[in-house]
Amino acid sequence: MSRLIVAFILTASISLMVMSSYAAESVWSYKGANGPEKWSRLGPDFHACAGNQQSPVAIQSSKAFAANVPEVFLELEQFKPTVTNDGHMVSIEPLGTGGSLLYGGKTYKFGEIRLHHGSGHIVDGRQFPLEARFVHASDEGELFILGVLFLEGPANSTLQSILDNTPSSKGQKTGNQIIDPMQMIPVDNRFFRYKGSLTMPPCTENVTWHLYKQSLTASKDQIAALSRIYENNHRPVQPLNRRYILQEK
Repeated sequence: MSRLIVAFILTASISLMVMSSYAAESVWSYKGANGPEKWSRLGPDFHACAGNQQSPVAIQSSKAFAANVPEVFLELEQFKPTVTNDGHMVSIEPLGTGGSLLYGGKTYKFGEIRLHHGSGHIVDGRQFPLEARFVHASDEGELFILGVLFLEGPANSTLQSILDNTPSSKGQKTGNQIIDPMQMIPVDNRFFRYKGSLTMPPCTENVTWHLYKQSLTASKDQIAALSRIYENNHRPVQPLNRRYILQEK
């Protein structure tokens, strides 16, 4: 299959996912009458939000199972970012390609980074002020999302470049500066992994979550800048039900 066709399939997959998530932007929200507890009842496209493998979840390190699971080979590329404020969150897409990851013998193409003020995932009872999610899609439409948690501390230069180009209201802006997404990925590759869903409508349960154990830092000003755009734009944790949280052996 040619690189052109692969790129077209990836773009189509990501576009369909985004259109499904935002076709009814005015219908759902992170709080109020159309908040998370009501999502599954807002329309037939959102019924999956009441499923049994929903995300995010609360993770207890002591209860995660050590397992021999496929390693993730990450090859993210530097790119010029297009930053979108879509009314629910801040997302960052590359102009051109942004790289890929290999997992279990399958390639997942990088699609976007999503920023959430207040982490959806909770680890050992702790919520983090910021969570970045690196969304990757296979040719078949399966998703693999890398989750990175941020604590308050020294500023992150790549995050600052993103914030400098983030519209304060709904809109889109392309930055002039090349960013390195690997500067927002922990060096320590230890992880938690589980099967879950998108954390917003349509809540599709086709996601492998890979949450890094090591957190990064963002400055107080950077966290405040994101909170001024969206305050607590994250879904509450969902029941784990019969799922297992895995970690490296």
